[in-house]
Amino acid sequence: MHRKTDTETEKTLKKALNQEITKEDAEKLLTIENDSPEYYSLIQTANKMTKNQFNEKGEIYGQIGINISPCPENCQFCNLAKNYTQFTEDHELTPKQVTKKAIKFEQQGVNAIFLMTTADYPFHKYLEIAEKVRENISPELPLVANIGDFNKKQAQKLVETGFQGAYHIQRLREGEDTDINPKNRKQTLEAIKNSELDLSYCVEPIGPEHTPKEIIEEIYRGLEHNAVNHACMWRQPPQEGPKSNTERISQKELAKTIAITRLISNNQIRAMGVHEPTAIPLISGANQIYAETGPNPRDTQKNTEKGRGKTPEQCKKLLKQTGHKPLKGPTKVFQFKEKQKQKQTA
Repeated sequence: MHRKTDTETEKTLKKALNQEITKEDAEKLLTIENDSPEYYSLIQTANKMTKNQFNEKGEIYGQIGINISPCPENCQFCNLAKNYTQFTEDHELTPKQVTKKAIKFEQQGVNAIFLMTTADYPFHKYLEIAEKVRENISPELPLVANIGDFNKKQAQKLVETGFQGAYHIQRLREGEDTDINPKNRKQTLEAIKNSELDLSYCVEPIGPEHTPKEIIEEIYRGLEHNAVNHACMWRQPPQEGPKSNTERISQKELAKTIAITRLISNNQIRAMGVHEPTAIPLISGANQIYAETGPNPRDTQKNTEKGRGKTPEQCKKLLKQTGHKPLKGPTKVFQFKEKQKQKQTA
């Protein structure tokens, strides 16, 4: 005989739907046993919320890695960390190569373009590349920055260059598993919040050692900084370093975190992402995934297309298989122009 979902979980899910869920409630949900009736009730509730709010649409963002270089931030989960990297030579795409990849991504139907570098990549060079990309893709296609920490003036420079958003986060155990001062992360998040850039946030990189309290704290941090796109990502163990022999969490565990993030976020966000693209999270509240090309910190290939990265076509297929209708045209998640209009009429 099948056991029914317990009353406490049912009450918590109702609280979530009414936007009354607390951090304590969310932490308890993260302790639910995978494959239990409570687990399936949780992911079903989150999936239904996403289907209803986003009209069954699924989104694909194309991320272009620009460079490979030993990074001084020494993130223990990164294949580019200075102390652990197996890459012995720097490798960098030219502005022409990046632009070509962006044009191809647009032709393949991605809904936004993310440009990613190592944390220490020169800001002026990044802007020069972004200018070329912006000139060669549709003005309606959002451009999102994924770079190291930056200040208020640099946030404005990104806006002037044509960026609509920025992907920025405080990673789990920042300052312990990385050489990055968490204060720098917080300052950058504030710079984004006070700019015309929309924030894309993610709880990452999730490993089996992270506690419910740590995970929930990062979910709320994103929302407190007005994230319009939230997400969760598992840790892909790097080739070398302290995290190389750690286990990766399961799809089911990632899906549970996705579902809880989705319920907490409710109608504050415009898309719910998961990385890397996998099926179970996409029936648990996620509706947005990434196609990737170029260098990538989770890969050991110079071009992630030949390694862990998915193509837009593979992403479309996965979205369809999990009940989502791939969005056609630019995403409405990053609403830079709407912010400009509001500023002009204020």
